[in-house]
Parts: sequence; C-alpha cells; structure tokens
Amino acid sequence: MPAGRGGAKRWLTRRRIIQAVLVLGLAYVAIPLISELPDVVGALRDARPEWLIVAAAATFGGFVCAAVALRACAGLAISYRDGIEMQVAATFTGTATPASVGSLALGVQFLVAHGQPVSIATAVIGLQNIVQFLVHVVLLTVLALVGGSSVDVLKDAPSGWTLLVILGVALAVVGIALGVRRIRDALAEVWQHRGREAAEHLTTLVRSPRRLTASVLGAAGGTISSAVTLWAVLIAVDAGSHPVTAAFATMVGATLASAAPTPGGIGAVEAALVASLTALGINPGTALAATFGYRIIATWIPTCLGWFFYNRLQRRGMI
Repeated sequence: MPAGRGGAKRWLTRRRIIQAVLVLGLAYVAIPLISELPDVVGALRDARPEWLIVAAAATFGGFVCAAVALRACAGLAISYRDGIEMQVAATFTGTATPASVGSLALGVQFLVAHGQPVSIATAVIGLQNIVQFLVHVVLLTVLALVGGSSVDVLKDAPSGWTLLVILGVALAVVGIALGVRRIRDALAEVWQHRGREAAEHLTTLVRSPRRLTASVLGAAGGTISSAVTLWAVLIAVDAGSHPVTAAFATMVGATLASAAPTPGGIGAVEAALVASLTALGINPGTALAATFGYRIIATWIPTCLGWFFYNRLQRRGMI
C-alpha cells in the first residue's frame, strides 16, 4: 500500500469523521446568522457586563442541574465533574444534529462507558427526558396560573372551539394511525425493547425518594436556569426586569427546540423567543438583541466549549 494512502487511512479515523460531520453541521446552521451580527454586537457592546456574567453563571448552573438529574435517573455514582463535562459536550453534539439526536446519543455512550448495557442506558436517557418533560409542563402550568395575568399570556390564545377541533383532529389522526397494523407492530416493538425498561426505571425512581427528589430538582433547575439567563440578558440590554416574561419565553423556546427539525432548533428558537418577547411587551429591536445575546451565552459559547470537552471525554474513554 502506498505511504500516502496509508497516512490518509490513519488520519480518517471514525472519531475524526464524526467530528468533521458535527463541525460542518454547526457551520451550516451558523452561517445564516452572520448577517444579524452587526446589530447584535452593537447592542451587546453597550450591555451591562455584570448582568452578562450573571447570565453565564446561570447557564453553568443549568449544566450542573442536568448532571444531577442524570446521576439520579441512572442510579450510578457518576463524578459530577464528568457529568458536567458531558452535559457541555452534549451542547456541541446536540447543536450539530437535528432534534437533539446527538445529545441523546452522547448520553447513552456516556452511560455505556460507565458500565451500563446499551438497552438500560437508552432507557435511562429516556427516563431523564420523561422527567424533564413532566417538570416542564408542571412549571409552565404553575407559571400560567400564578403569573399569567401579569403578562396576559392568553390574550392571543385560540378559542375553546378551535382547541376542541384541533384536539379532535389529533385524536382522529392517532386513531387512524393505530388502525394500521404495521404501525401497531412498530409501536409494540418499541415498547418491548425500550418502553418496558423505561417504565421499570421510572417505577424504581418513584420508590426512591432521594433519587426522585434529585431528578425533579435537577430538571426544574435546568428550566429555571434558562429563565434566569434570559432575564439577566434582558436587564443587561436595558429591556427592564421581566422574570415572568423570561420564564414564558424560554419555556416556549425549549419546547420548540425539542420539536424543531433544525439542528439545535436554530432559527425556530430565535423566532419563538423574539415573537414571545415582543408579544409580552418588549420592544422588537431589544427583543432581537436579547434573543441573540441569550443564545450566544446559553448555546454558542457552551457549544464551543463542548467541542473541547467532547474531545477530552473521548481521550479519557468516557464516550
């Protein structure tokens, strides 16, 4: 074999190919945002630095909370340092892949490296996402009941009849889908291989008050930290103090980020945040600056750091 071909083969390892794909994915989603940079940089240049530091600290707190929740759901004595590094690295992989697929896969690899079989590791990551979803819904409901009047969050909500029609259509689609044998068989197989184990882990978690409390507090802390980050950025760009508004906006953004087909929810999250902030009374220009400032602190800086931790975890055999 020629030396050049052998050298290329040694360089094109699986690890380098995966990293190249992830970096190309990041470049693909980041390039369209460059046109917005002048306005954002201008607004952030005049921002109050002490509140930007508060926002960064809140973002770090979210990674700590996520590590606590993962440790509780897995029931393993995972080092908090390793857990936090994995959560930051998951920002890198999650932003480079659609619908957070990369972050979920990284979590499974991390647990497998700590001795859990793939099936159990997958169930644990699924359990963590179930807890996060339930806590997210509860917090959003509580926020709507307690602080909804202060921002008039339901002023543009559809009528009751509209919601009933939407619910009816959704139930009809589900019923038709379940009537197809192939779909039923696929769902049964997913339940057999994944759902049953996730349900067993959920039962075990519920029976352990200490682990259940840690997982719920970790999930809640992650949601609250995002709200605090946006709230601090709003203050930094002189948009005023709007904690309830920040909480609503980040919860809507998080929901879209998990459902959007774009990598890391790029585009969908920014649009949702700007629309939410303006609908809740923030000036459009200020809302745009706050949104991009929030995304830089909560997503793009952790994504850059995530690349470093991703490589570090690989070198240490943690993923």
